[in-house]
Amino acid sequence: MEPPGACWYENFTRRRNPFAEQAVITAPGEESFREYVLFIQNGIRLLDKEGELIQTASADGEDMVDAEDTGEKGYNYHSERFANRLAYDNRIWKVFSSRVHGDPSTPVWKGYPGDRVIFRTMMPADKPRNVSLVIHGHLWKEQPDDSLSREIAIRGGISIGNRFDMELKDGASCPGDYLYRSGSFGWDVESGMRGIFRVMKHTFGCRCRQVCGKLLNCMKR
Repeated sequence: MEPPGACWYENFTRRRNPFAEQAVITAPGEESFREYVLFIQNGIRLLDKEGELIQTASADGEDMVDAEDTGEKGYNYHSERFANRLAYDNRIWKVFSSRVHGDPSTPVWKGYPGDRVIFRTMMPADKPRNVSLVIHGHLWKEQPDDSLSREIAIRGGISIGNRFDMELKDGASCPGDYLYRSGSFGWDVESGMRGIFRVMKHTFGCRCRQVCGKLLNCMKR
């Protein structure tokens, strides 16, 4: 999956770690890139602090909820449900605000403008119901190895046992926070299937570290 001779470094720490969920991958003769591994979870049995079962998908009137829509959602063993945020501040238009609620517990991916970035998704269990992934403000090729592939802003058909790689067109965009999420707001996003892709401004110190890192890599070769 990775280029021959690849090395894994924790994002921003420069420590070698082949198990990092967000990493910088380097390999001889290859442009380094930031890799974000998104472990998608659907149908989680979550309990609240009182030990009560959480059920975001609830019956409306006499209609029963489809069994494939039950259970909670999350990324990388974390979930950021709307209900918890609204209990703190009930202004629904502020539900995504990190200034009001702090950053979500789901992964906050970090990079700099123009960085080569690859998102990798996997969904090992539980529900056969497909989900999708949107990365606001970014596009990628539907078929990564096809130069004529169309560019898309949503990856659909993510389900049990499959995986997808999404290399962002032109890399990370301009500085800011970008929402990544399921394509379904109802139940998926409100149940916690969302997070932040944070593109940060370059500082003088960042540029110095990048130049030194490139020099060290060249010396190792």
